[in-house]
Amino acid sequence: MMTSLLTSEGLADYREHGLTIVPGVFSHEECDALIEHMMDWQSGRKTIEGMSVREPDDWGRTLNQHFRDPVALQWLLDPRLRPMLHDCLRAEPAGVQTMYFFKGSTQGRHQDQYYLPACMSAWIALGEVDQDNGTIWVQKGSHQKHLLMAAELDHASGQDFSNGEVYHEELEKIFEHNATAYGCKEVPAEAKKGDVVLFHGIAIHRGGPIGVPGSFRHVLANHYVPESFEAWPYGQWPRYGFDGTRHADTDESEGYPLHPNEVTNFDAVANQQPVY
Repeated sequence: MMTSLLTSEGLADYREHGLTIVPGVFSHEECDALIEHMMDWQSGRKTIEGMSVREPDDWGRTLNQHFRDPVALQWLLDPRLRPMLHDCLRAEPAGVQTMYFFKGSTQGRHQDQYYLPACMSAWIALGEVDQDNGTIWVQKGSHQKHLLMAAELDHASGQDFSNGEVYHEELEKIFEHNATAYGCKEVPAEAKKGDVVLFHGIAIHRGGPIGVPGSFRHVLANHYVPESFEAWPYGQWPRYGFDGTRHADTDESEGYPLHPNEVTNFDAVANQQPVY
């Protein structure tokens, strides 16, 4: 395994705050190449097998592109990420999700481990990311507090991802309690081109306001779990090891869900415990 680019100070920040930024992991040339790849696909100049052609004004994020796109899979499993993820997870990492953002997202506050148990994120800035183009905001220290679980929301089918209004109302209560009872502050994660923002899957975060409407904010958000995590509830959802192994209950020919909404084993997710 390569030497970790995450310093001891950076790891200490991650442990204390649930957030740290690792500078200059990827070169400007690498970032530009991925942006070009994605802009060529979005414009129709390039096709990716299994990914439908988009409308010219469709700048929404992609989800689990690595299932179809070898370029995205290469970025998910880049060897420079492996040691820093190992440091944070205290275990060998496995890649589970990719999301490419062309522009900033104003998504409400959420915790990634509600959807992807035991996960953490490596959020790769492919260009300058700041409050003008809509960076994420993270509540520091919230990763050590309460993880909202589906069982608390009284969903008839366990993990009901479609019932967002109830979820966000309850999470706002937790956010406010963290702020008033523990002094947890919400901060913007501003990053330079090629930086990697690491944050814990229990940390409460959101998409911030976009200061310059219409501006681009190219980011690749990867998610990982410990490879040894045996309670992964999505049997059809593959986990990819950095050694090239693929872990899933089915092979690729049988297909796989592209989003937690497509998973039917709700109860298995609802009964997960937080992984700190």
